[in-house]
Amino acid sequence: MPGFTDPASNEAAQLFGLPMAIGTPLDQLRSASQVDGVLGIVRGSMVGVPLKVTAYGDVMSAMGVESFSDTFVESRSEALSSGAEAFEFSYDWRRSLDESAIALQAFIHRATRFLQVRRNSSEPIRFNIVAHSMGGLLLRYFLQFGGQLLPYDGSGPRLNWGGAAYVDKAVIIGTPNAGAVQMLDRLVQGIPGNPMHPAYGPVLVGTFPSGYQLLPRPRHKPHGNGDNNILDADFWLSHDWGITASWLVEERARQLPGLSSPGQRLEVAEDHLRKCLHNAQVFHHAMDQPLEAVPDHLELHLFVGDAHRTPMHFSGERGDRQLRWTAFGPGDGTVLASSVRLDETDRSSPIPWNSITMLKSNHMGLVKDRQLLGQVLELLGRAGH
Repeated sequence: MPGFTDPASNEAAQLFGLPMAIGTPLDQLRSASQVDGVLGIVRGSMVGVPLKVTAYGDVMSAMGVESFSDTFVESRSEALSSGAEAFEFSYDWRRSLDESAIALQAFIHRATRFLQVRRNSSEPIRFNIVAHSMGGLLLRYFLQFGGQLLPYDGSGPRLNWGGAAYVDKAVIIGTPNAGAVQMLDRLVQGIPGNPMHPAYGPVLVGTFPSGYQLLPRPRHKPHGNGDNNILDADFWLSHDWGITASWLVEERARQLPGLSSPGQRLEVAEDHLRKCLHNAQVFHHAMDQPLEAVPDHLELHLFVGDAHRTPMHFSGERGDRQLRWTAFGPGDGTVLASSVRLDETDRSSPIPWNSITMLKSNHMGLVKDRQLLGQVLELLGRAGH
């Protein structure tokens, strides 16, 4: 059903986008769809020729990852005979990352029980976790705050190292720890289509709370020539950008078919914009604090791409439908190396990394980089597997 898979169709807008409602907290907005699995293989076509592109397949296969979906019960007999002790965690990358941390904690509880049954032991288990891009933010949040939701009042979660109790080594690859300016452009113009996927409009993308959490920090002045706060809703409204832009009346109608007037849809969209930006501010503040009392057993290993020209600053005027890059820096083509390291102006980082490895691969190429694969296997004690 092509119309059902095309996010520009009326039917699919609600399938791909997340719901919006005035007065309802983000974590209580329930989607009609679920994300199924980590992106291992992407299928598509170009001029009618079928294509198959591997994305995370290399790193997953090298680690012996086997996915048993979200239940260990359904595949228990197969898993017990396979000997696998590495698992894929799939999460709804559209939702706020604190919600995904709760899902990760529940997944780890199930994985722990699964392995305890296999080993016929009740001993506690700690895992090694490898995460790429946004997944690294999710992992860091989980390590520091466990399964806490971001408080509605903006006070921030309490640093309790709740997730670290389950983790020995965290390997973080190409993660936008200080955001990525390209995410701002995605919220302004949407995600352009290519042979692998259709285009996703800015209203649909603007329903994803996680997208705002990937925005760069205002203190790093991504606008280049001013003190504009890109986490302030008034900045978006004054520039006529994003989910509330005046040129997106028809897309808002597809996303909010239950509302009868453009004015009602705009009101709901603005409310959602404000909630997502507030959520992102609280998330950024929590993630940027200097880490105190890191558990002695926990190791944090970082892999960074720094050989590609990567957008750093942008310019744009009111009503623009696409941003212009005005300055570039070293990175992986998507995320600046300084963002991955979470460097500040004095080039220090609030994160006490145990190791930082610089690589020449681009953002998606990092997960297939042979040097990275070798080092990750060595870190995890799986060299030769």
